[in-house]
Amino acid sequence: MLTEFLHYLQIQRNYSKATITAYSRDLQDLAEYLLITDNKQLFEEGAVQTLEHRSLRNWVGDLAGKDISHRSIKRKLAAVRAFFTYLKKKGKITQNPIASIKLPKTDSKLPVFLKESETEILFEEVVFPETFEGARDRCLLEILYGCGLRRSEVQKLQFTDIDFYTKILRISGKGNKTRIVPFGNHVYTAMEVYRAKSAELGLNLSKTFFVKPDNQALYDKLIYRIVQKYLPMASNVARQGPHVLRHTYATHLLNAGADLNDIKELLGHSSLAATQIYTHNSISKLQNIHKMAHPRAINPQTQ
Repeated sequence: MLTEFLHYLQIQRNYSKATITAYSRDLQDLAEYLLITDNKQLFEEGAVQTLEHRSLRNWVGDLAGKDISHRSIKRKLAAVRAFFTYLKKKGKITQNPIASIKLPKTDSKLPVFLKESETEILFEEVVFPETFEGARDRCLLEILYGCGLRRSEVQKLQFTDIDFYTKILRISGKGNKTRIVPFGNHVYTAMEVYRAKSAELGLNLSKTFFVKPDNQALYDKLIYRIVQKYLPMASNVARQGPHVLRHTYATHLLNAGADLNDIKELLGHSSLAATQIYTHNSISKLQNIHKMAHPRAINPQTQ
């Protein structure tokens, strides 16, 4: 049943590979828990029909008692909910044992981003080696910040996705939704330098744009290592993965006066709610400006 469900997510629901992998892992974790605690087989049709609400409630309680974030528990519940909804749709169960279990509230965390002065340090003061890897790494960072791409999007960026004349990228994001993202002169220059260094080594960028010296595409951990190599040279932000540059892109656009709906489209968010988290940082900046600039912003008695 698990294989059929994952195939359904891929073909009919068009879920990303990362989401399908996470759902599979979450369901297998639940199956292991149920086997140990209730001697129940989650993926056997006869056994899953007898699964009780109590067992799933105990599982959620067990997760809550561990060092697992509310966000992770919420995702695990989403995977299980989708699985049982699928089973009921297929007529394999008559009652959904997870239907009345509420998702826990997710802790609201503000996105981590670089200050504009720190991005200046990163791209104007940090020294990138004059090698193929140095040119590639700088180009990678320029695109992450200059276009606000997700790690997965920059990893699968194809040469044919780039229009060097009009300076736009055609990005296939979550759910295979395509969006247009413009890029500026700094990104363009970094691309040209990277292409020249690639040509010197005889590398072929006609398919995957970012490659290793063996012409193989970059893998997840290598992209993280590249970002984590250079960000500490410019900033001491707590988190230093590729998504920090995406957050920085959105925050800097908003601070410069870009419309929130336009930022939503550039980021490829499905709803405005996902983009609104950046407004907190913008509001904080406006509050500080107001305190410093407005003659009646501060109570004279507190000065």
